[in-house]
Amino acid sequence: MIIAAGCGEAAGTKHIADSTEAQWNKPEDERLAKAEAFLKLFPIINPNDFEVSSPNTDSNGVMKGLVGKWIDSNMVHWLPDDWEKREIGMPGELYGGYFAIGRFPVGDYEMLIVRAPGEYESSAIKLLAWYKPSAECKDHILLADHWGDAGESQYTYSWLHPGNNQLEVRMGVNYIYGDPEDTTGRTESSSDYRIFYFRDGAFDTTGMSSRRNEAFFRSKLKDSYLEPDSVYVEYHPNSNSDSHE
Repeated sequence: MIIAAGCGEAAGTKHIADSTEAQWNKPEDERLAKAEAFLKLFPIINPNDFEVSSPNTDSNGVMKGLVGKWIDSNMVHWLPDDWEKREIGMPGELYGGYFAIGRFPVGDYEMLIVRAPGEYESSAIKLLAWYKPSAECKDHILLADHWGDAGESQYTYSWLHPGNNQLEVRMGVNYIYGDPEDTTGRTESSSDYRIFYFRDGAFDTTGMSSRRNEAFFRSKLKDSYLEPDSVYVEYHPNSNSDSHE
């Protein structure tokens, strides 16, 4: 009887412990469920040689291209902390808001493509590295954008190439400048071509000469291709990874 009572007490204690543990895990389970709902905003895409460029706006104010699905106030907090989220915009607006474009896996990460506010409208296309085990963004870079002002304009394009638990991003940046007081309409142009890798949880450059990929950029940019000003790429200024220090 004494032994039986002892066993019953131990079993009851274990049941209470299991119940307590379940209560402790409940908030985390809810957080992960909400994170999964955030991920489902992004349709699955095929990233192989996927071209990323800012959407164009036609004469009627309608955006064409990588427009995406509006991310509302209940979901926008999953975006990186250093992004401006006070003005999340409204569906269909040009000048504010974040939009889910697509996602694809790379190892333990989901790579999320987001349209975000740029200089004058939501024209910046960004890539987020979402770490699936902890449901959080670990790193991000700018993939594409365009802007123009007072005779200056800049166009950024990227192409994605995944493989072997890593991702290669090939980027072309074209800059055009024209003197507003020059009535001839002459402009000056320059270009830069960059190579980024996502591996080991962060975006990093290869440090190699971009001329090794000259044929690729020539084929993609065609008539707009220009000889690069510099042949070595630098760390991407929009990456927030500590490994870039």
